[in-house]
Amino acid sequence: MEAFTYSELLRRLDGFDSWLIRIGLTPRPNDRVHEAIKMLRKADAASRKGRETGIYSDIQPREWFPIIEALEAHDVLLAFENDSPTVIRPSLKRALSGPLHPSDETTRNRDGRNVWFELALAAEWRLRGALVSLEEPDLRLTSKGIPFLIACKRPASAESINVNLRDAIQQLQRNLNASPPGMYGVAAISLSRVFNPGDKVFSGQMSELGKRLEDEVDKQRPYLRSVDDIRICCVLFHVATPSVGGGVDLLRASYSTAQELHPSIGSKTFAEHGQAMRNNLRTR
Repeated sequence: MEAFTYSELLRRLDGFDSWLIRIGLTPRPNDRVHEAIKMLRKADAASRKGRETGIYSDIQPREWFPIIEALEAHDVLLAFENDSPTVIRPSLKRALSGPLHPSDETTRNRDGRNVWFELALAAEWRLRGALVSLEEPDLRLTSKGIPFLIACKRPASAESINVNLRDAIQQLQRNLNASPPGMYGVAAISLSRVFNPGDKVFSGQMSELGKRLEDEVDKQRPYLRSVDDIRICCVLFHVATPSVGGGVDLLRASYSTAQELHPSIGSKTFAEHGQAMRNNLRTR
């Protein structure tokens, strides 16, 4: 768990625009990530004033989510800044699109955050030491010499979790059919949009967040038990949300659980990447 002040995080994000230029993208001050950085500057200014006056301005729930995405932008920059421009540029260009708030998403403008989930998940794995690349269907993770194809989905509602899960499994099967033997498939399902449409802040213990995630997983078990393709070894369910509690100023709570579909060397190897619980703390 690494702690930053708002000002330190802003300093680390100074290189974001130069990175965009270096890989052939034009920085746009009104894109989603730059708007998130503006919100981070607002939080920093309020914090500085609070240290002088002893009175801290409240950050409204809708303002917390962009700050969390500024944290993820830092992780994406750190994880991908040395990648080939031809590889990272298409994904990053798409990821920068979309409205400032997830609550303003529609079927037409949610592609940016869908791709952002892929990049943020890959960045999290890379920063924990994993070998991850941007490849079809979405990501490829290699662990202990075993390659895993990752299909990422981000349902818009609880009602669409099962449809997204089925789409991910079918996508993996198509890609595995065109791949050499010895590869495994993993469906990575972000439930962040389901848990928090962008206008809420989670308040509670990490164990409670994990319990809520497991409750959603339990609803999918009848389908998970029906997946008979032994190449698809796991489904990763993931949630990341702004959170307060425990006496901290700002907390990104991130929780993942890997559900084994078929016992194999693949499922046992992937478990170390899927069974993760992270508090990404950034203080004032």
